[in-house]
Amino acid sequence: MAQAEEIKTQIEERLKNIEGLPSFPSIVQKVLSMVSNPDADFHELAQEISRDPGLTAAIIRLSNSAYYSPSREIRSVQEAIVTLGLRTVKDIVLVTTSRGILKQNVEGYKLDASDLWDHSLLVAGLSARVAEKTKTVGPDVAFTAGLMHDVGKVVLASFFRKIYRKIEMEMKENPNLRFTELEKKHMGYTHGEVGAHLLKIWHFPKELIEAALYNYHPDRAKINPELTSIVHVANMIALSAGVGVDAGGMAEPLSKAALDRLKLKEADLQEFYENLPELLEDLKAFREM
Repeated sequence: MAQAEEIKTQIEERLKNIEGLPSFPSIVQKVLSMVSNPDADFHELAQEISRDPGLTAAIIRLSNSAYYSPSREIRSVQEAIVTLGLRTVKDIVLVTTSRGILKQNVEGYKLDASDLWDHSLLVAGLSARVAEKTKTVGPDVAFTAGLMHDVGKVVLASFFRKIYRKIEMEMKENPNLRFTELEKKHMGYTHGEVGAHLLKIWHFPKELIEAALYNYHPDRAKINPELTSIVHVANMIALSAGVGVDAGGMAEPLSKAALDRLKLKEADLQEFYENLPELLEDLKAFREM
């Protein structure tokens, strides 16, 4: 346990050093605040985004991708906002700016850069599909929550490497152990807790912070349990499909409470599985960024 306390202290020191943590550009906060403001000036936002050539190019390219299939070709940020809506452009901005954070090796979790990125994108896409199916949460909110659900692994990966063998042995000896419980035992934090901390620093809405914190325990969510349940189900589907399976494997169970809350049946889950090839193809432009 001495090592666990030492690692916990190191993690806490890392989290206190805000300058050393991953960060989002300021435009993300502007987009998030404007989405919740009915009087937002779309033209002003388009001008702000257009000052960043890389972000502008990414928005135009992704706006014209198969995932969104616009009715006409989009040639500017302004056209993207008018044609697809501010909430959709928000998703594109988040995907574009989060790539540098999520598309990196997290070797401690036995995931390379493309693994974590592909998993995050698929959970985002699935979360949006589940939200559309259940009509409980806006698909754009679900997309954002799904995209950021594993961001805590980026910080914990270097610490996890130190105790991976111990966790691996314990999981072999007792397959019923939950992976998040072992994270907590050996590091003092779960990747959900660290992810929630990061999202709080980045001033994300509380419901998105909660979804990252409790995506493996959706029954604990209080602010927006439907959103957390959606991310949980999407995450489980992605893992079952073999996309982004990390050192924890399939050690976390699918929550019946989440399925009940969303009124999802086995047939609904099967439908999501069957539509995965189509969704993965639609997400191709995002994955290849």
